[in-house]
Amino acid sequence: MTPQQPYFPPPSHNLATIWRKQKLLVMTKQAMLPNRCIKCNERADTYLKRNLRWHHPALYLLIFGGVLFYFIFALVIGKTATVTVGLCGDHSAARKRDIVISLAVVVLSIGSFYLAAVTDEAGFAILGALMFLSGVIYGVVMTRVVTPRKIDDQYVWLQGVTTSYLQEFPEWTGAA
Repeated sequence: MTPQQPYFPPPSHNLATIWRKQKLLVMTKQAMLPNRCIKCNERADTYLKRNLRWHHPALYLLIFGGVLFYFIFALVIGKTATVTVGLCGDHSAARKRDIVISLAVVVLSIGSFYLAAVTDEAGFAILGALMFLSGVIYGVVMTRVVTPRKIDDQYVWLQGVTTSYLQEFPEWTGAA
């Protein structure tokens, strides 16, 4: 990485704000990502503001004590960060397509529930439940841009970033 790149602060500022650590992007919470697609490293056409939330994975054990207890505890001790990521036209269009597919499957599941009520057939209800779950899971998985691997008071570790994008940044030498 050279100091001539527009997103790299001049050496006089001594403010390196974005790094890579293996397959993770490490950044300060205030850092601005470059004008590149986070999925393919091409010029970004669309920007998505992502409000990320993270808590230690061991906290999932609280689900056994009760889902409501887990949600309240996770909201209280979870860390948050807001990042703006860029997507190229192709990845933005693919994300929009996946949103439409997910919504279409969920709407079709509602139609299946309607058919189950009208025809009194349990098969339509089962089909509707499977379609609804499939649509929601597909939407969550396929429309995700980046996911936090860790968030603390100063830094955000993101996964789901292409290797060529990561190679633009210096190696992380900090802790964790």
